[in-house]
Formats: sequence, structure tokens, C-alpha cells
Amino acid sequence: MAGTGNGDLTDTNINYVGRWDKGNSATYRSYWNGSYLSTKFTGTTVKVKLAEKTVFMAIIDGVPTTHWDRIGTVDLTPTPLANGTHTLKIISKYEKTELPFQGLVLDAGASTVRPDPLPVVEFIGDSITSGVTTTDVAVSDYAWLTGERMGADHTQISYPGITLSDGYHYSDNTFPGMESLYFKLWQANRCPDVACTGNPAWNFANYAVKLVVVNLGTNDAFNSVPSATFQSRYTTFLQNIRAKFPNADIFALRTFGGYYQTETQAVVNARISAGDAKVHYVDTTGWLDSSTGSTDFTDGVHPGDAGHVKVSNRLLPILLPYLGNVTRNDTQFSYDTTANWPSGGQNGAYLNDNHWSSVPNAYYQVPFTGTQVKLYGGQAPAHGIAAVSIDGGAETLVDAYSATRKDDVLLWSSPVLSAGSHTLKVRTTGAKNASATGTYVVGDRVDVIDGGVNLLSNAGFEGGLSGWSTWSQGGTVSSATTQPNSGSSHLVHNGTGAYQAYTAQTLTGLPNGSYTVKAWVRGTAGHQLYVKGFGGSQVSVTSVASNVYTQLTISNINVSNGSAEIGFWTSVGSGTGWLHVDDMTFYKQ
Repeated sequence: MAGTGNGDLTDTNINYVGRWDKGNSATYRSYWNGSYLSTKFTGTTVKVKLAEKTVFMAIIDGVPTTHWDRIGTVDLTPTPLANGTHTLKIISKYEKTELPFQGLVLDAGASTVRPDPLPVVEFIGDSITSGVTTTDVAVSDYAWLTGERMGADHTQISYPGITLSDGYHYSDNTFPGMESLYFKLWQANRCPDVACTGNPAWNFANYAVKLVVVNLGTNDAFNSVPSATFQSRYTTFLQNIRAKFPNADIFALRTFGGYYQTETQAVVNARISAGDAKVHYVDTTGWLDSSTGSTDFTDGVHPGDAGHVKVSNRLLPILLPYLGNVTRNDTQFSYDTTANWPSGGQNGAYLNDNHWSSVPNAYYQVPFTGTQVKLYGGQAPAHGIAAVSIDGGAETLVDAYSATRKDDVLLWSSPVLSAGSHTLKVRTTGAKNASATGTYVVGDRVDVIDGGVNLLSNAGFEGGLSGWSTWSQGGTVSSATTQPNSGSSHLVHNGTGAYQAYTAQTLTGLPNGSYTVKAWVRGTAGHQLYVKGFGGSQVSVTSVASNVYTQLTISNINVSNGSAEIGFWTSVGSGTGWLHVDDMTFYKQ
């Protein structure tokens, strides 16, 4: 029966990452290099059953072993392990190999154990993202390395020789471009022609993606795709990805060879101008050394093992903050003296107010717990230069001058910090840009990235109510786009008389320990954010009446049974009661 931990295809303790076809009840099949299954298991041995001959890598307790041309029941532990609980990944290393998986064989009395739920990061690319010329190909390239180091599940939708653009390819293949193949189940070698007739569409409902990283254009350059064509198709490609993953952050990398750099930047700018604030350009200039004697490249195009490690080292701190949870703060600023920092209304500032000072060496501090802090404020003709530091360290000068006033803009981001408690300090220097008319520095808001991985799916309700259980009596539960905290959608509880309603999500397979839940809410008073079913008594916090979003938080939730129900409860006796919810997070402390 399903979920018993016996290792067969019905076992819900086995996590399938990447594009898997589960249509055959006897054999689940992976497509695209880097696809894998993961689980934990008890006992001392494990075997895998394969329907056809294939090549794969198994990683048990962090130790990798490559298995060549294996079929049938393959013993992955010819030397038994110590008795206990072990981790297992089985991976498709090469672009043409597939995993025809038929189940695991465990010791008598042993069982699988569900792995920790993780966010998914999807990498899209060509031979570079497939790890061609590296030691272990898809398991030793920058995509795999970065995904593992982020503590995420990760996919590599990539294939050697593939372009972004349909209709352009090398003489020895007829591959379609990634602009169409990305949306298919099968990888390129299964395509008989550019149309790739018969390749089923991939069902994007199979998994949600937190981040998407695109590294395409090298093969387009080698196949003479016109720059205008590349730019137009890349723009459409990102638009089509956004349609599949409404709430993901998308990163477009400058190709390591610099091909189509201007066009890639223009594509990102076009998407941002179209209102998509979650698209980012990553400038890879200088990441790799192509000079004679460098070991970064093996052939001038493909990075070797050392090159991929370098790329991962540069990419990791860029991506990592986007896996974290953001706390927006304008209430915990500590000013040296209130006289130095008057406050007042300012249209366009966060919550339409801020503080300001032009007194030399006046400062404010913001204590925070997290892995990164981002400073937001105003730029204006009379604004000067601030000195910003973390934990008493070296100061960075930030010039807030602008010929025209802009408010609530990102002024400075810290590097990724060690998890823990830190202090941001912002000091007026009395210095200014030569064009500035003053030396003012403002205190408006900071965003703190706490680094915790959000375990809730569809936490911003960008997918409507998908993933959430709902119920109402006398009122309604829905998603709406009227006034989200971020993104384009939010949750609504509403009624014009007595009514009750709830919206909840139940998580299982949680590691025991302390958790925090947060949610941004607005509405009438008396709605409850709650957590129950975690092995202790229900905990909750009640909302207050507010027309602007405020954040509710419950910390130190001690999960002791591996599960938790997180949700909102509304009970209105009479009158009109309404609730908007957005940007929920639930993460391990």
C-alpha cells in the first residue's frame, strides 16, 4: 500500500526530482540529465531495481559511486553499512541516460524515511549546464554544486548543443531550441526533428519552483542567430516561464563567453518594464579566466571542474538570499538622538513616512537576525552620502543623490552573512555628490532575509488556492488581485453577516524542532493565524484591525511528531468581517 516505506513505486517516502514519467505503474522513468530520486532508509543494505541497462550514480551518506551498464536488481551496498538511518540519491549523470526505476529492496524490517521537504531551483542551459568535460558531468557542474550547497532540490533542464532559438542548430543534429523544448517531457536526443513530434508536454503542476536560472546563448552565437532574433525570443521565453511559475525569481546569466550580453540585459530590462520585478540579470564578467595556462576552461568554451567550482562560488551568494524569508521593518530603528532625526510624512516612502538627518555623524542602528539586510530609502537632489556598516565593520559609502526624487528604492544590500544576530549602522557623513544641494540621509525601512527555507507551497497565493484546504459557512474563501502585499494575488476571507471560515495547509515529514510562521495580513480584527497538530497544544495569534498589511508571527513552535497544520481561522458573529493574507512563511529556526 502507498506510503508504507517499503521502497516500491507507491512509496511516498521517495522524492522524485526533475522530469519523471510515472504513467507506467511498473516503471517510473526519468528524463533530462541531473534528474534524481532521493530518500532515507533504515537498515544496512539497499538495492535498486532497474528495467533496462543504464548508467547512474548513487550517493549514500554523501559517498558517490558510479554504476555502469547495470540492469535488474543492483546491489548499492556490497559492503553492508552500519545499522541506522542513511541517505540515498540515485542520479542520471549523462544527457542521454534515463533511470527506468522499479523500486528499492531493503533489509527485512527496514523502511524508507521521507527526506526533508526542500525548495526547488531549476537550471536551464546547454552543455555547460550539463557539465560536459567535467569529471562527473551533471553531478559536478555549477548547477548541481550550487543546488546542493543551497540545501535545495535542483533540476538541470539542459542539453549539449542546444540553442535557445528554434530553427538554428549544428549540422549533426536537428534539435529544437530550448524556447520550445523546455516545455516538453523528453530531452533533445529523443527528438527526430525540430518539431520534436510526439514529445509530450511537461506538466508544470508536478512541482513548484522557487528559483529559475537561465544560461543560454552560447550555441546561438555559434549558429549565427541574429541578435534581434535572440533578444526577441529570449524575451518571449522568460514571459512563458513566468506563466508557468508565477511567483519564482528568474535569473538570466550573461553567458560565460560574453555572447549576447547586451541583448540579455535588454531582455531583463524589458521584463522589468513590463511589471515583472522578479527577473534579474547576473553579470558573470570576470568569473572565469580564459587566458593561457588557466585551468578554468578545458577547451575555451566548457569550464572544467575548477571552473564550475568558481562559478558556484560566485552564484551561490547571489541566489541564496532569494530562498530566505523577508521581514520588512521600519519600527526597530534606534536613533542616536531623536533631535537629530525628525520624522514626517513623505508620499511614496514606505508607509508614507520616514526620518531624515543632515547632522554630521548622526546615525541610526537596526538590530536584526538573519543572513542579509537590504536598506531602502529615498533618493533626491538634497540627499548626501551615508556610511553603512555591519557589526562595527568597515563602512561602505552610499550616495543617495538623484536629480529627481525617488522613494522606497534599494540603496544598499549587505553581503550574505553568517546566520545569527547582527546590527546595521547608517551614519551621515556630511559629504555629498557635487551635484547635490544637501547632505540629508534618510531612515525609511530595511528588509531582513532570515535564510530559513519556506516549507509552505503557494505561500503567496499566486496560484490561487492551490495547495490549500478551505472551508466556509455563511461567508466566502477566495483568492483575489485587489490589493496584494507583493506579487499579484492574495487570500480573502469575507462575509457580510455571521460566518466562519478557514484556510489551511498540512505539512508532513518535518524534521522535529523549533519553527516560525509569519504572514502579512490586513482587514477587520479577530482573525487567527494558528498552528496545530505538531505534537503540542494549538498556538495562535489574533489580527488587529488595519487597512495596511502588518505581519503576524508565531515563533518557537516545537514540532515533535513530524507534522503541522498552518492556517487562518475566521469566526464573525455579525456585521462585515474581512481578511486579506499574503506572503506566508513557515520555516525551521
